[in-house]
Amino acid sequence: MNKTLLSIGLAVSLLAGAAAHADPRYYAPTYPSGLYFGLSAGELIYKEDGLDTMRPGFGEFRIGQEINPYLAIEGRIGGGLGRDDVNGYSTNVDLMYGAYAKGILPLSPFVSAYGLAGIGGVQLHHNYPDFNHNDAGFSFGVGAEFKIARGTGLTVEWLRVTDGNNAGYDYTADQVAVGVNWRF
Repeated sequence: MNKTLLSIGLAVSLLAGAAAHADPRYYAPTYPSGLYFGLSAGELIYKEDGLDTMRPGFGEFRIGQEINPYLAIEGRIGGGLGRDDVNGYSTNVDLMYGAYAKGILPLSPFVSAYGLAGIGGVQLHHNYPDFNHNDAGFSFGVGAEFKIARGTGLTVEWLRVTDGNNAGYDYTADQVAVGVNWRF
């Protein structure tokens, strides 16, 4: 799945650049500051001591407010789109949530990089003890947005959602996702 996400991200960046150079009249070089919302999908990369890595799918809704071209605040909520089974153990995402400050670095009129920092959490369900657990804590990540049309952008990102302890075993929960944002 990681190769698929990377391939999609590369294809999107090439298409966005080609479209922008083909006829820039139809593409906004910058977004106005303001309200935006988005959807994303990807994998939660769940690594727990003593187990192989599991990668359940998820979907997520986000809403944000750009304060200026370099700073935004963002809230997210999502849930599982499937589970992953490895060596008889399974994990799926019941709920993901977070609130972030988003630092934005415009790299060109059509591409920007960003960093996220805030509070994130995840509620997971397993077929082994503890069957359900919910952890929240400091969350951080990086991403890129590719502006493809007026008010629309495609995103690719990595995010450390949280880390915690499941029945005495430490774990980390990271997400890799692709998505789309719409601005008003």
